[in-house]
Amino acid sequence: MNSKLLIIFLLLFVAGCSEERKIPIEEVDMIGIMAFDYIDENVTKLTVAIPQYSQEAEKDTKVFSVETDLVSQGIVKIEAQSDRKVVLNQLRVILISEEFARKGQPRKIIEHIYRNAEVGNKAFIAVVKDQAANLLYAEYPDKPNINFYLNDLLLPSLNTAFNPNTNIHDFIYATTNPTRDAIVPYLELHGDNVEISGFALFKEDAMVDVIPPNEAVYVQALLCRQNLAPLVIDVPNETKVLLNLVKSKCKIDSNKDNQQPKLTAHLLIKATLSEYRIEDTDKLNSWKEINQIEHLINEQLAQDIEAFIKKLNEQQIDPIGLSENFRKHTRGKWTRAMTEDVLSKLEVDVQVRTIIVSMGTLK
Repeated sequence: MNSKLLIIFLLLFVAGCSEERKIPIEEVDMIGIMAFDYIDENVTKLTVAIPQYSQEAEKDTKVFSVETDLVSQGIVKIEAQSDRKVVLNQLRVILISEEFARKGQPRKIIEHIYRNAEVGNKAFIAVVKDQAANLLYAEYPDKPNINFYLNDLLLPSLNTAFNPNTNIHDFIYATTNPTRDAIVPYLELHGDNVEISGFALFKEDAMVDVIPPNEAVYVQALLCRQNLAPLVIDVPNETKVLLNLVKSKCKIDSNKDNQQPKLTAHLLIKATLSEYRIEDTDKLNSWKEINQIEHLINEQLAQDIEAFIKKLNEQQIDPIGLSENFRKHTRGKWTRAMTEDVLSKLEVDVQVRTIIVSMGTLK
């Protein structure tokens, strides 16, 4: 008798599951973008963009906004406004307003989304100047769909290789690692275009600063990324050079002493001298003159990177993970306080060697 009841229960369970899987895709709204704006310590404004594939739909994207204190509750509220079941399977981009990020609230909502089995780890995160919802309500007449537009914008390309392209896995890794801080693209809305105008630096859970793209290249170089974005360098005597198709190698040596921490970073850069602005362009007629330019670039780039690291150390921010060079030589548990202690005393010597492999258009 008990066996028969068990079989009946299993059949009902399987039937229930089968019914769940049989929901036609045209009856499902798949969220492509989620945007979070700060209201107060307990309430968040959640805005979502849902692409519409029906030819009968007047707009290609539905946008809903609700106020909620929990992400799941917000999804339930949105589903009450929509005529379809709302799912997160196609979530590609998570936008966070600057105020929300500076209040240190992103981690709790990202952790919730990270644990959701419907969401892949490749969903990108970006911080938005002003209101994040504004990006979803804006009109982009020359773009096919906001869902594809923002996803494509945050994908790496030749000229945005500096872009950390932070996804939810990277963000959770950085904010839970005592030797690393998160760095996230910073977006601004200009008319009918969205621009990656900088990169938001986090200290533990809260955003603390925005750096320009050129400094983000330094982070990528010291993270030993091989392919870097074009790099603009202002060398003395009103000279400016643009190094293109940059490939780099990096090695960081530590003295392994977290009481008197010292690092030496060796950076090798191979690049095309794409553009060069100087009053006397005849100075580039021989390899000897090019070597002189390489020497100037080496000195200026080392100086700029050391100044950038000093600025990070003063703020006790570690997006590069420099403190990891001391943690791995220390026994016992490493804490965030130990990272900040190392950064406050850290001395860094940057050695740059630039090799110009070819010449581009000069002016």
